[in-house]
Amino acid sequence: MKKIISIALLNFKQATRDKVFLGTVLFFVFYLFFCVLLKEVSPGHAEKVLRNVGLAGIELTIIIFIIFSFTFTFFKERETRILEVYLTNCTRASYISGKIIGYLFITIFYLCFSALAYCFVLYLFGAFDVSVLAALYPLFLKITLIIFITSIFSCLFSSSDLALLCSLFFYIGCELMPMALKIVKAHGAKGQKLMVESLYSFLPNMDKLDIKQLAVYGQLPGLKYLFLITFYAISYIAGLWIINVFVFQKKEY
Repeated sequence: MKKIISIALLNFKQATRDKVFLGTVLFFVFYLFFCVLLKEVSPGHAEKVLRNVGLAGIELTIIIFIIFSFTFTFFKERETRILEVYLTNCTRASYISGKIIGYLFITIFYLCFSALAYCFVLYLFGAFDVSVLAALYPLFLKITLIIFITSIFSCLFSSSDLALLCSLFFYIGCELMPMALKIVKAHGAKGQKLMVESLYSFLPNMDKLDIKQLAVYGQLPGLKYLFLITFYAISYIAGLWIINVFVFQKKEY
């Protein structure tokens, strides 16, 4: 366990000191200024616009950062032979677990920072509501799934570009799947419906981990919803962790 925590803390330090992380933070700060400007051109809906655009910005910036940072640091460790040093001192399961936990730490750190900055802006313009903080919990679960998925593609492929593109397109596909399901149910053939419904059942349902629209209107989901999404995310994460360890142990480094 000590080795896992050590690897996690090392990954946390390396990622937060990286220029990509600093660039993400600066981009989010400028994004908040954009939110304020957007509010000015939305009379009558300023509070809702601030909440909606701000939450979307937090989600977009952390997801892009996680996918890019995890993929490139993993392949950098392979190319510089640091990975071999890790694997001589710990098991493969410990290494990949430590790396994933490190990025969970980074996610929590970034969400705390962005939430403070975002809530400060909301408070200044009288748009703050506790529901926006509640929306960060499902977002954390969503990002956790993305970390595990990115880790699988990084372990599976020999090219960082291929792993990066697969992670991005997989995430985009998961986000668009509910819309595709609605379209196919309304206009698709029976075979198309069966295929899309099967994919939707197999892929992580990102729509279940999204309450931004409720938060925009100052609404909070019930405790039952929070319990169900937590159970769903933990169940899916357990399966992804098994796949991660299996794929990483089978690869030659």
